[in-house]
Amino acid sequence: MEQHIRLLDCTLRDGGHIVQGKFGESVIKNTIKGLVEAGVDIIEVGFLWDSVNDKDTARFYTIEDVKRILPEDRGHSHFSLMADFIDLEHLEPCDGTIEYIRLSFKRWRLDWGLKTARILMDKGYKVFINPVNNNVYSDKEYIEVLEKVNELHPYGFSIVDTFGVMRVNDLSHRYYLVENNLLPDITIGVHLHENLGLAYNLAQHVAQIANPTRNIVIDGSLLGMGRVPGNLCIEQIADYMNEQYGTSYALEPIYDAIDDYIAPIKAREPWGYAIPYALSAKYYLHRTYAEHLINKKRLKTKDIQRILSQVDPSEAETFNEEYIDKLYMEYMDVKYDDKADLKNLSDILAGYKNILVMAPGESLKTSADKIAAAKTADTCTIAVNFVPEAGADIIFLTNTKRYDSIKDKKGDSKLVITSNLMRDIESYDAAIAYNELVYFNDEYNDDSTLMLINLLVKLGVKELSFAGFDGRKNGKLNFVDNSLDGHQDNPERSQNTKRILDNVFADVKKTFITESEYK
Repeated sequence: MEQHIRLLDCTLRDGGHIVQGKFGESVIKNTIKGLVEAGVDIIEVGFLWDSVNDKDTARFYTIEDVKRILPEDRGHSHFSLMADFIDLEHLEPCDGTIEYIRLSFKRWRLDWGLKTARILMDKGYKVFINPVNNNVYSDKEYIEVLEKVNELHPYGFSIVDTFGVMRVNDLSHRYYLVENNLLPDITIGVHLHENLGLAYNLAQHVAQIANPTRNIVIDGSLLGMGRVPGNLCIEQIADYMNEQYGTSYALEPIYDAIDDYIAPIKAREPWGYAIPYALSAKYYLHRTYAEHLINKKRLKTKDIQRILSQVDPSEAETFNEEYIDKLYMEYMDVKYDDKADLKNLSDILAGYKNILVMAPGESLKTSADKIAAAKTADTCTIAVNFVPEAGADIIFLTNTKRYDSIKDKKGDSKLVITSNLMRDIESYDAAIAYNELVYFNDEYNDDSTLMLINLLVKLGVKELSFAGFDGRKNGKLNFVDNSLDGHQDNPERSQNTKRILDNVFADVKKTFITESEYK
């Protein structure tokens, strides 16, 4: 008798998002071999793709492409592939090599899913219908989908928690909706994401509530590898199934595959529970909204939460970069009448002959003597988002993430903040309207050093010296202190900075005390 609850491993498919499918041929083959030895019921070996890929990539154009990576001894395991909105009419008829094909699609592509499923079923494949983002469907809409699936009568239908929003009650509700409206011989699949840190709990729950006459397939991956924050850990659910249901998944081959192939990838490209992704789930949003804000490298978690809470439900299902950037800029643009602060700052600078801008580049460590010689008694040193070892006359702060690291060691330095920080910082010497500093001939750029230059030019400064304003060296940004490594390391961003320096600030006399790509 076929096992009522089976496990599907999707490491090479969903985990492929982490490495763009490029695991390497040896890793692909050995991962499959380990999963076969472990007795995993279904192994999803990658994506079906719309073009031929190299042998190191778990993306395949034809079934013939797949055969080279499968072991001779396939044990009791079966194999699957997933496809997402591509034409599959060219695919060979099923010869048993790949038994299952799962079709993943957004709700406005249901017709593609049903049409493609029929093509594949006619070729002999067992097809799973996997509509993503199950939470975006009302009960009525989901039942309408299930009715169409019943008419098609594929092998399986999956509950896919793309946004990782489901809690126990949500999963119960959705499972019973499917259980009571799906033909009894169609397998129910469950794919869980780790946004709320609940994937293992939810997997146990669905195993407990599943109708014993219904075939169930639960997805997992080695170490939860998948598009950040990741998936259910297959090693956890396999161990649970052994303990609670008497299955015989061998855990040692799974652990070996994790140690040898997956853990090294995670060390380089981490995934797993993280609060911003939990917040994207809290507000029922596409995960890329959180990721986009994380990549700004200047927001604390509470800032991300505040912005995500403003996303309109109409924009939740599909990531809209222009829309979230608009919300970001609105959030940063705290309106403030800074006339008095500008006057105060101008009076302070009037007492100095020279201004030395100190950015936190690595060159501060290697050019200490040059910097010390430049810091004469009539030089005002202004540090950008950090406190130099020798201190500074003024700390210019634009970044909420940096405040905690400077507040206890700024000493007698005056603190000048941009207005976006006024929500959370009570004590400062001057605040400057954020929106007045981030535009350069109508081009938006929130590089903190450029913002400071913009401020100083508005105050009438004509000459500036720079230290630690390094830019990229050997292909990356390097910092005087590794704890400061939070900038967006983007070659295009560095090029834009140089262009603005050369064009917008062409009339400013710029002296670079330390080596810089902007020189």
